[in-house]
Amino acid sequence: MRSVLRLAAFARRHWAWMGIATVAMAVAAVATVFAFNLVRPIFDDVLGPARGVNVPSAARGLVGRLDAVVAVARAWLERTAGLGGSAVLVLAVVAVAVKGLAGVVARYAVARFGLATLRDLRDRAFDAVLDQSLGYFRDTPTGSLVTRLTSDVQVLQETVSERLGDLIQDALTVTGLLAYALSLNLRLALATAALAPVLLAPVVHFSTRLRRRARDAQERTAEIAATVDETARGMAIVQAFTAEPAAAQRFRAVNRGHFAANLRARVIQAANAPVMEVVGVVAAMALIGYAGHAIERGAMTLGDFSAFLLAIWGAYNPIKRLNKFNLALQRATVSAERVFDVVDAPPEVVDRPGAARLEGVGDGIEFERVSFAYGVGHEALIDVSFRVGRGETVALVGASGAGKTTAAMLLLRFWDVDSGAVRVGGRDIRDVSRASLRARMALVTQDTLLFHDSVRANIAFGGSEPDDGAVIAAARAALADGFIDVLPDGYETVIGESGLKLSGGQRQRLAIARALYRDPEILVLDEATSSLDPESERLVSQALEVVMRGRTTLVIAHRLATVRRADRIVVLAGGRVVQTGRHEELMACEGPYRTMVETDGLAVDDRPATDTRRVEEGA
Repeated sequence: MRSVLRLAAFARRHWAWMGIATVAMAVAAVATVFAFNLVRPIFDDVLGPARGVNVPSAARGLVGRLDAVVAVARAWLERTAGLGGSAVLVLAVVAVAVKGLAGVVARYAVARFGLATLRDLRDRAFDAVLDQSLGYFRDTPTGSLVTRLTSDVQVLQETVSERLGDLIQDALTVTGLLAYALSLNLRLALATAALAPVLLAPVVHFSTRLRRRARDAQERTAEIAATVDETARGMAIVQAFTAEPAAAQRFRAVNRGHFAANLRARVIQAANAPVMEVVGVVAAMALIGYAGHAIERGAMTLGDFSAFLLAIWGAYNPIKRLNKFNLALQRATVSAERVFDVVDAPPEVVDRPGAARLEGVGDGIEFERVSFAYGVGHEALIDVSFRVGRGETVALVGASGAGKTTAAMLLLRFWDVDSGAVRVGGRDIRDVSRASLRARMALVTQDTLLFHDSVRANIAFGGSEPDDGAVIAAARAALADGFIDVLPDGYETVIGESGLKLSGGQRQRLAIARALYRDPEILVLDEATSSLDPESERLVSQALEVVMRGRTTLVIAHRLATVRRADRIVVLAGGRVVQTGRHEELMACEGPYRTMVETDGLAVDDRPATDTRRVEEGA
């Protein structure tokens, strides 16, 4: 419940709409009570004369006021429109029309209030996702995040945008109708109130059980989303290993769990309504028996009892909807907790209070005795030290798991070091803001990530308004303009999810163009050509030479041609620096680098090669 109440903070900006809705609902409630009061004159005056029985006046304050309003309205209609006895029927139509119009206004205002509130909540949750470090995404399935920002927010939307309006409207209507019933016959109303605990008992029982079932059902929905997402992203592997039956079996197991969890929740919801109806009918029969004796004694008229019974029955449906709101609230509570889990998740990497802005890269990059582990017993870097001078290119080489990619990720501050320091321009990067640090960098990786958007938007990614001239210049420098010009819509061509409409080489050249458009001072290249065919690799390598020119560059390399061009080579093994120097220096002495080159751990000539064994990058 605390999570649902927290939504009030997001609703603050939109309370005016709820105020409009509440006024409209109050008008609708008054019109409803007024319409029910017209039943008495319809039965007693229009359908047949009253018996002249006086209902005790002690409890008829509200009825008396309504009667006065009805009398004035009837007199005016009879005098101005000549309606005679049918004036009360016209009043009934007017009351229902006013109720309907007020209901439309109320529903619009509540929908506006609820949708705007949940729009802000979804924005806040997505901002929290963007603020997370990479460790969060390693531990949190993508499908779970998607479900929380879609399915769970949808559950909240149904409750806040729809059920909340019903709650307020029905609460006002029930209050008005119960006050009217009390004013008609105090004893009969008190007898009805005595039956209330019988009606509430099923509500309490079903709501407790449904909350548990709702959480299970939502978690099963997240499992389905995660399974579909994982299978879709790995479809090439699934098909290559003819693992379709295994993938189908895995999905069916998750789907069966989802089916069972949701069925249990639906059974509870389905059982709630008939139980409430049976209890309600029993209560109604008891009231009819009591009223029959009262009418025989002359304590009330048939019109009075008809109005009372209709008022109670009119209150029953709103009470029933209030119970449905309670059931919806249990599901919403679970969904709100899941969404706020995303909002409240603390990022592993945050800016320090008063973090300064990085104004430049100064004399370059320095790793000073850096150690980092992904967990206990999983050391990725141990006491690593090296420098990348301003404008220099330094290549990191080593076997899989040596720590090359980890070093690059620490430079971008996707994680923070466990000990030691990474410095840019002489400043510990933990003392500057992440945004100002990353604004001076660009990253090109082996697994190029592009977005389902136009070529132009992908090149200018991260900028507010694309500069067309800069976009074209970046594409030309990255040798991407040739294939872009022959695309169906040129720079406006939408390239599909992850750029799947393009070849691997084309995607990589777009990634290089994206880096060039950013015009970074520091460039990080992580196996940028390792998965390309020879021709694509030749073009990408040419483009990279343009990008690297005059920039401080850290290269994770597996090609000897790239390594030879580096100003310095840092060889990592087991998370430690084991050699440092230029290619010629390292080849002149025995050591891991020379062994890698001689055993094809690096491609040994300047020609792009695809038939040599490559160093796969691990942590």
